[in-house]
Amino acid sequence: MSRFWRASSLGMAFAAATVAEVSVPTHLYQERGYLAPTRERQVVCARVMSSPKKKLKLSSAAGFSLLELVVLIAIVGVVATIALSSYVKSNRSLNLSGATRNLSAYLEKARVDSVRRHGGASIDINDTARYTANIDFSGTGTSTARTISLPAGTRLSYSLPPATTSIDPSVAPITITYDWRGRTASTVLLTLTDSTAGGASSTVVVGPAGDISADTTVTGPVTTPTPQNTTVSTTAGIKSMQY
Repeated sequence: MSRFWRASSLGMAFAAATVAEVSVPTHLYQERGYLAPTRERQVVCARVMSSPKKKLKLSSAAGFSLLELVVLIAIVGVVATIALSSYVKSNRSLNLSGATRNLSAYLEKARVDSVRRHGGASIDINDTARYTANIDFSGTGTSTARTISLPAGTRLSYSLPPATTSIDPSVAPITITYDWRGRTASTVLLTLTDSTAGGASSTVVVGPAGDISADTTVTGPVTTPTPQNTTVSTTAGIKSMQY
């Protein structure tokens, strides 16, 4: 360690002397057991020692400018608005489709229940936001009323084909009643509409033969088939659904 320190001290002294254009005596190296450096080594050492020290500069990390942030926020806002609008529209469409399927299912349940119990099942269309199903839900042979509410924003109306006039059920309610054959008295076209501006609509047609079809158009005269047998009892021969 002492030899290294002495060598370093001597080298620094030599460099300082070289910068000042003063030669270092050769005997100083010999007394300490070192070889005297050549002139080229002296010049290199002097240049190294006399070169100015450079300060290390930390590279600055470039960030976003205010204008870039504003543009980015505007783009994110536009994309979010489009996505939200598409989601709301898709959600309303799904609600309308679900309400249409649900109404068709209750109409079919009422028809089957009337065939099983020889009549007595019906669907009351008496409001724009809901309807009532009068069906033997418990399987005891007695009808019970169940009110089914439509999804928010869905409106119910009906018409009597071949007429195309839309009727508000809250003003003029109608009851779709099935006989023991599962037939209705007349054709009824039920329309479910999304109440938003430009909203879609879906239809359910209940035919005189009891048939149910969705999203169809009824044209031409509508007649009710004449039954061949009207002597079937509405109380006898009814099988209970309880086991």
